[in-house]
Amino acid sequence: MPSPTISAVSPLGGKPGAMVEFTFKGAELDEAKSVLLSSLSGGKSMTIPVKQVPAKKGVLAAQLPADAAPGLYDIRLVARFGVSNPRVFQISAADVVESPGTNTKSDKAVAVTAASVIQGTFKAAVPHWFSFDGRKDQRLIGSFTGSGFDVRTSLVGGIYDASGRELARMRDGLVDVKFPADGTYKIKVHDLMFATGDDYGYRLTLTTGPVVWAKGKDEVYGWNLPGGQVVSGLRVNRGQPLEHLKVDAATMTKLVTASPLKVFTLPENMEAASKEGVTPIAVGQTISGWFPANGAAKVFELNFKAGDRINLEVTSQQLGFTTDPNLLVENVKGETVTAQGEVNDLAGLVPAPSTRILSLDPTYAYDSKADGVFRISVSDPSNAANGRRYPFQLCIRKTGEPALDGAVAVNAKLPPAAAIGPHEIPSANLWRGGILALEVYLPNRTGMNVATEVPIGNLPVGVTSLGGFVAKGQSLGHIALRASADAPAGAAALSGISSTASLVWPVKDTGRETMHVRMAGAPVIGVVPDTAPATLEAALPNPVEVAVDGKVDVPLKVTRQSNCTDAIKLKALGLTDPAKAPEVTIAAKANEGKLSLDLKTLKLLPGEYGVLLQGPVKVVFQRKAEDIAAAQSTAKRAAEAQAAAKKALDEAKVLKPEDEAGKTAQEAKIKELTAALTKTDKAKADADKAAKELVTKNPAKDATFIVYSTPIRLKVVAKK
Repeated sequence: MPSPTISAVSPLGGKPGAMVEFTFKGAELDEAKSVLLSSLSGGKSMTIPVKQVPAKKGVLAAQLPADAAPGLYDIRLVARFGVSNPRVFQISAADVVESPGTNTKSDKAVAVTAASVIQGTFKAAVPHWFSFDGRKDQRLIGSFTGSGFDVRTSLVGGIYDASGRELARMRDGLVDVKFPADGTYKIKVHDLMFATGDDYGYRLTLTTGPVVWAKGKDEVYGWNLPGGQVVSGLRVNRGQPLEHLKVDAATMTKLVTASPLKVFTLPENMEAASKEGVTPIAVGQTISGWFPANGAAKVFELNFKAGDRINLEVTSQQLGFTTDPNLLVENVKGETVTAQGEVNDLAGLVPAPSTRILSLDPTYAYDSKADGVFRISVSDPSNAANGRRYPFQLCIRKTGEPALDGAVAVNAKLPPAAAIGPHEIPSANLWRGGILALEVYLPNRTGMNVATEVPIGNLPVGVTSLGGFVAKGQSLGHIALRASADAPAGAAALSGISSTASLVWPVKDTGRETMHVRMAGAPVIGVVPDTAPATLEAALPNPVEVAVDGKVDVPLKVTRQSNCTDAIKLKALGLTDPAKAPEVTIAAKANEGKLSLDLKTLKLLPGEYGVLLQGPVKVVFQRKAEDIAAAQSTAKRAAEAQAAAKKALDEAKVLKPEDEAGKTAQEAKIKELTAALTKTDKAKADADKAAKELVTKNPAKDATFIVYSTPIRLKVVAKK
């Protein structure tokens, strides 16, 4: 079924209060109504109306609110068939300069200032040049990372003095220079491979002010910080070491707001980057710090008691840092130290998300039978050679405590035909009366973690949550959402989950293409104001109780629309690998079915499980169906009016007046009715033509609709 999909957006940013002319590339973007901006830093979302720009096909104008907070946003387009996937848009107070694309040589450089934003798209395999004035000892930093803006651009370039000598080169998304003298300087930028196209845009921010890389409770790290102290050896890229600055709340807000970068949030309870030695940690405690240099380990000591069921969770890559941590656990008994376990990447639990999520943070689960002491060593060998150091967090969590830390939403989709693909961008839209599933991925869980309810809020008008649940020992669950029969069109950013795994581009073959998945902000759900072709409900009250060696049949009820008569083949999600999941087929035109589960075959342990049925069904879909129905209704009324006019004329003709006055009146009446019939003939012809043209332009076609059931709670108990 149609769903808006964005492959590129231009420009990549704008100023508060500015009228921005957007060009969206993609599919199903007709009848655009608004853009939805949702903050990537946890701020409010904004829905802004759009209008077609006259004489500019495909260009939509939207005025940014004057009070819009600076920062990075997910931008989505709300169109006829719901809300699109996200792209990244930046709002900042800096003046914007659009590259004309003709500035391909040094002598054609476009003049900018050292405090501006340069935007452009590489349409040809040539560099773009710009010039600006700099002062002696003034420090300038330019920043742009393509992956942070959902573009394919790997921006490289350099800054040159008047003689053409290179002063600084862009590395890891930053160019950093201190001017040797007053004068005019130039910057050249291009894609690393000189690639071109709509996907190769850029938004390079130049600033002589502070650049914040990360913030904590009362501290910031970055470059060019006023009063900041350089932390020797603390590098996060190939540029200069980070500076550290203690700040109050007002100063932090000012610095973060002005920073051109997406500012990382440091984990709580951060130790100083220079702290060494063994740090004691207790069950239930969380301590954060910086990975030591050169792949060395930060060491902790944990005392635990008999009966403690705990996870030792290291988090860093999930926080957005380019790390691949290692966790070494050793058993300490007096002077004797023996290996207990070593974890690099957390073994994937089954079932897994339908969109691949990179998970490099390790977790070690332990069920203590006696008192003891662990020595815990945390390191980041992946950055040992390049000298970079990033933050991490170590949490000793009791597995009996439900937790939603780091929860990631995923728009559910059908499994690909093969493991390598194709992988399509999933829809985030509900149809009236229909049900949609959101996957919920909880990282760092192990087989000992308890079941967890997942609440969700701020739903679109007319949409309700049927509940969210992650079963014991699983990392993936589902939230089922349902739209009422009269839910209005619209979209909303949900609350309760702050991250969404967003597939940036479709992938046909992962053996030949890289799958780019960005951690977007809160999930967004749209409503399509058309009735869902089919709705599936489980006809048993929850929970359904069954023994571990038992069987159970769950009756199913299907509500179909006239365009949905095919068989529906469904899989039961939430129990095992989807490839091995129980299946049920509801026969063509049937309104009932049943899901049969054999618990002995499934080998489920006692506990509560969340089950959701998912499957495709072929439907007949016609665009502008409402317009076609209205046009056909108009044509029917025109035909009825024509028939009535013809009848009236025929009746007038059969009358036989007795005198000349009657004949004269009859002739006048016939003339009047003939004119009326001619008018109705034309009206019918026009109405028939309009209806036929609509049907011709919008023929009925086969489409695939994904059906989801209401949630089924399965309570598995020990043998009876």
